[in-house]
Amino acid sequence: MERLERALLPYEKRLVAQERFRKFLGVKEVDNPTYQKYIIGPIERFEKKRMAFLCMRPDNPYGEELRRKYKARTGFDRYSVPLAYTELEDEDRIARAIADSSARLCGDYEPDPFPVTPPEGCLQVEDKAWMTRIIKKVGLMFGADIVRIAELDQRWIYKEVNISHKYAVICAVRHKTSLLDLAPSYFSHASTGDSYSRLKFITTQLADFIRRLGYDAMYRETRGRGEPELNMVPIAIDAGIGEFCRTGRVLSPEFGNNMRLKAVTTDLPLIPDKPISFGIHEFCMSCESCAKFCPAGAIPKGAPSDKVPNPVHNNPGFRKWYINAEKCIIFQGMNRKKWPSCGGRCIAVCPWNKPMNWFHNSVRLLAIHSPNSFRKLLVWGDEIMYQRKKQIIQ
Repeated sequence: MERLERALLPYEKRLVAQERFRKFLGVKEVDNPTYQKYIIGPIERFEKKRMAFLCMRPDNPYGEELRRKYKARTGFDRYSVPLAYTELEDEDRIARAIADSSARLCGDYEPDPFPVTPPEGCLQVEDKAWMTRIIKKVGLMFGADIVRIAELDQRWIYKEVNISHKYAVICAVRHKTSLLDLAPSYFSHASTGDSYSRLKFITTQLADFIRRLGYDAMYRETRGRGEPELNMVPIAIDAGIGEFCRTGRVLSPEFGNNMRLKAVTTDLPLIPDKPISFGIHEFCMSCESCAKFCPAGAIPKGAPSDKVPNPVHNNPGFRKWYINAEKCIIFQGMNRKKWPSCGGRCIAVCPWNKPMNWFHNSVRLLAIHSPNSFRKLLVWGDEIMYQRKKQIIQ
């Protein structure tokens, strides 16, 4: 295996660097995922037709009220029908062209997976830790920024979907910050489409790699406007990608919530990673930037609540920060000449989403280990330094 190790050496070095960085920050591995603090009752598998994006489909009975509100506020019947290019200013035409081409592979690329190598050609896995390391390095080689493993919890598979695989390989990729920072706009929309397109490639390649080894594997759809199979937030938390944050997303020590997620499920023998804890609940309690600058007012301030804003789009049994999906989706249709979706302003304004350099890494260290009063000071400094404003650039 000497040549294999040489071929993947750059990605071994990246894995080691990620591990050292988390150790530097004092990130702790824990036995139980930290989302358990939000669970207050029994959890049933969620019916994906209740997702807000899918409720915009005209044949979805769960979405009648949302579609009525959407039409009343935006004048449009449907979420996904864009304006003609002729109705856009030149800069937005270019941005829209970037967005459409960035998202093309995400929406249109649906390849049949490679056949699974038959038993006589199956690679015998004698060292699960070694194979887990190989999977992570190959995922990084294919283009992922983070790759981690979770044992697949059936609660986080959508009710209409059956998956028998034991493990989920979680891949994360970062947005292109120069695009994301312009949210809401066609540019930030391009950043989302680009991330999902890259993830589609990465997870397709990773699934095919595993199938060639002789084990079943499948890339899993997660986008709300596609045919989602997995609830990625708790699965990514199980894998130790990060912790649950106020935006309803996963926030990692490295990239904050500036990332998108997709998974490959498999029966390849692997060793799952442990969940992590680094104080994000406490940081979000001190911050509230995402709620303050959300143009739709869809993100709650204050402490987590068991008050569900809309029981259609949310699963009961949690006390958490519930995102008001109706407000979010309706806002995304309010000005189609300038944006087709918000594109993630709640992500763009998060103080955690900074470059990986000595200065910002030192601030990350302070954010994890300082008292709440000092965290508030860090958030205030972020607003001043980066000139955070509530108004939207148009």
